[in-house]
Amino acid sequence: MFKVVQKQALAQDIKRIDIAAPDIAARVAPGQFIMLTPQAPHHALPLTVVEADERKGTIAVIVHEIGQATRALGAISIGHSVANITGPLGRPAVIEQYGLVICVATGIGAAQILPVCRALKKKGNKVIGIIGARSKKVLMLEAQMRVLCDEIFITTNDGSYERRALATQVLRELLEKYKVRAVYAIGSVEMMREASGMARSKGIPIRVTLSPYMVNGLGICGSCRVRVGGQMRLACVEGPEFDGYEVDFDDVYQRDQTRERACEAPKNSTKSFWALIKNRT
Repeated sequence: MFKVVQKQALAQDIKRIDIAAPDIAARVAPGQFIMLTPQAPHHALPLTVVEADERKGTIAVIVHEIGQATRALGAISIGHSVANITGPLGRPAVIEQYGLVICVATGIGAAQILPVCRALKKKGNKVIGIIGARSKKVLMLEAQMRVLCDEIFITTNDGSYERRALATQVLRELLEKYKVRAVYAIGSVEMMREASGMARSKGIPIRVTLSPYMVNGLGICGSCRVRVGGQMRLACVEGPEFDGYEVDFDDVYQRDQTRERACEAPKNSTKSFWALIKNRT
């Protein structure tokens, strides 16, 4: 069960992994995710399903090997199984027929925006894609995005590939040039905040996908609380996609910082993750 059937290196420390999960493949929608436990005793990882093949009964996820759990997942050989998968989870992305849509993603956000682009294109939209990365070494899914998008722009922070710029610089230029009907943004909090501000200034709807810390993805622990529309929402069951106008990005940023401090704390520290989260709620 949940056997790895294919693996592909996409960029430095980034892999695509195809897993047999027929029940999930038959039900998952763009924007939804799974909670995947690589092996005991590693914790579960929230991963967007970037592609599902109902005929083969497989789903594809993309993992950035930056911690023990993600490295353990990346090390699982073809033919071996992961410990457990729960899903599909979260609400599907809002997909409508807008006309001209811009999809902007930075970092691992490119993996999350790929199924959204595919669904928007299938709905009859013209899709312009923007992918931003720190460098060419960690740029991912360029070929796949070129297939799905009518036009695509690539930026790198260090100028090692295509244009040296931030993704939001290109977004600003395109919003001035074209009559854009909607924007989808997935990536860093700073990028989504700036993109939402640009969209709001022009009255263009924007959808953003948040990635707060999640323990089980079922809304039980409450660790993924985010402030949206002046209320606390659970990203795992009420998101992860939200209206960018309504997201309190200051709150999201502070919660991300809380998570990082908790992860850096010594294992025997009394300031556990849960204590830090409690202080933020």
